[in-house]
Amino acid sequence: MQRTITNIFFINPLIIAILLFSSTNATARVLLIPFAVIPQSEKAIARQIHHTIAFTLIHQSNIAVTQSDTSFSSEEMITAQFAQIIGQMAQDRSCSHAIYGSVNMFGKSLAVNAVLLRSSDFKIIHSSSQTLQKIDQIPGWLNQWLSTLIPPKKQSQEKPIIENIHMEIIGMDIADINQDSVNEILLYGTHQIQVVDKDFNVIAAKKSSASRTIVYARCFDHTSNHSCLLISETSGSDIVTSLYQWQHNQWHLLQSYPGWFIKPLHKNNILIAQKRRYSDYWRDIMQMHGPLDELVPQDYPIPVSANVFQFEFVQTNNQSFFVAYDQNERLCLYHNNDLYWRSSKPLGGSIHYIDVQSNTGDIDASTRKYIPSPLLVRDLDNDQSDELIICENQSMSGRIFENSRWFSQGVVHVMHWTGSEMQVKWTSKKQPGPVTAYAIERNGHHWRLWIACILKQQHLFRKGLSRIVVYDLL
Repeated sequence: MQRTITNIFFINPLIIAILLFSSTNATARVLLIPFAVIPQSEKAIARQIHHTIAFTLIHQSNIAVTQSDTSFSSEEMITAQFAQIIGQMAQDRSCSHAIYGSVNMFGKSLAVNAVLLRSSDFKIIHSSSQTLQKIDQIPGWLNQWLSTLIPPKKQSQEKPIIENIHMEIIGMDIADINQDSVNEILLYGTHQIQVVDKDFNVIAAKKSSASRTIVYARCFDHTSNHSCLLISETSGSDIVTSLYQWQHNQWHLLQSYPGWFIKPLHKNNILIAQKRRYSDYWRDIMQMHGPLDELVPQDYPIPVSANVFQFEFVQTNNQSFFVAYDQNERLCLYHNNDLYWRSSKPLGGSIHYIDVQSNTGDIDASTRKYIPSPLLVRDLDNDQSDELIICENQSMSGRIFENSRWFSQGVVHVMHWTGSEMQVKWTSKKQPGPVTAYAIERNGHHWRLWIACILKQQHLFRKGLSRIVVYDLL
């Protein structure tokens, strides 16, 4: 319970810092001094306070955090020379400001003291003290305090680019495919792939192989100077992944790998792969080494059983975390093979599936495999910690009918790891259909998020219809 209190409370001095730096586009550097906790025996809570402040400061503003390894007692913090000591420490680390403070704990009652110091002149430019008698007073006091200090938050803008595509889009990617220094858009459905420019003019198109369904397609950079395209397809009985290079305004086949699903990890373009087996359709995860036309699989350990489309790696605070969907589509985060966090509700929500063929050659709908919704990993604010981009589709049936999914609408979340949970940092507007694809690209100093949702699904006598919207993430 005390842990929750400190998590909520120490957002406050950090928000003041955010206000101070909001008028400039430059990233401010702040030295974070570990907060003193009384009684000193509460070392675990002191560590949690420090992590909470650090992650809040990093992820809620344009502030670069430098963390101090030196801690001080509350008695030292009230001495006359302490401001100069901290100011000098901040100067030595090229920090414009420093934040420090203390917490006195008396059962359920908390006395909080926070200080924001400017290092150029060792001047305390803000200090805050507050005593709360009961835990349930925290939200009201915090909201009232913030409402007087924080200006309305500038929201990410939905661009007026809303395109209806006569295609059931199940995946997309953004890349400079033809090396003209301008990104193109890769769109694909179950039976066709299109490369279009930003005006949605078709540059190239490709149909799936005979009787096969496109499972996955992605552009990625390899050691060559050419953009590469990876396409995984299946007919239910066979799998093949083909690798292409863009040369002379068309795709040239480099190599095909029968029996393999292959996917590049978003973080570093490592090619990971998985081979089909009849029992559960997925084998062990492998890493593909070598040139594209001579890839060789080697073991690639991951902490839990997963399929190749189900996971990614997130780097935050110099630590690597493994994120994956579980069998109920809840998002899980692992570190050193230990489960750190699981979402309280399902995320993702894919309608893209493949039917598995049994040993007898029959297609068994009960063994239908859904290709999980994408997990995109990017460092969106240049703070050396990754954000995770993930969709959440809302089911009319609570996702209880595994083989007849129906989603009425969806959103895309940007999430970050706070040290105790994956927290939603930004959410798109609701889309008028299930979100099936999304991609991220740099837009100057910011990022642009493309989202595709399905308005009408493909039926025998009706062509699918998808909508694409674009957000500038400010």
